Amino acid sequence: MKTILFVAGALLLGQASAASYVSNDAASKTATITVNAGEGTDNGGLNFNGADHGKKGFVIPAGWTVKMVFKNMGNMPHSAIVTKGRTPPNTVTAKDAAFPKAYTAKLVEGVAGGSKAQTVVFKVGQAGTYNLVCGVPGHNLGGQWVGFVVSSTAKTASFK
Repeated sequence: MKTILFVAGALLLGQASAASYVSNDAASKTATITVNAGEGTDNGGLNFNGADHGKKGFVIPAGWTVKMVFKNMGNMPHSAIVTKGRTPPNTVTAKDAAFPKAYTAKLVEGVAGGSKAQTVVFKVGQAGTYNLVCGVPGHNLGGQWVGFVVSSTAKTASFK
């Protein structure tokens, strides 16, 4: 019986964790998204919120403001940038940002694991398909990216 309760509790914790990556304020049209780099060991730590190679992603309503709270939970340096296009670029600079200010500090060199969380604020434009990628050389090519869709029909932001 204890084993069953433990497993059920672990499953519920996993669900709560996934839900906590996004909060919405529909009145102000603001989404707060949590981006945890190197969360767990999936893909050798080259992941965001435990996802890699675009297997999951954020959906943001068009025209909303995004508060991206970035935290490096891994052992190696990481960063984050929202890039243009359906396919992540091989290398990135701040010029590759899909929206003004849609990237973390130390984009290329990354911030060390365990560093204080950074919050960047930007407004998304027109609907389209973008990607959230790590700007540290090689990480993007290694699969450290998730989808980032700006939707003309979504009423709230999500991560799935």
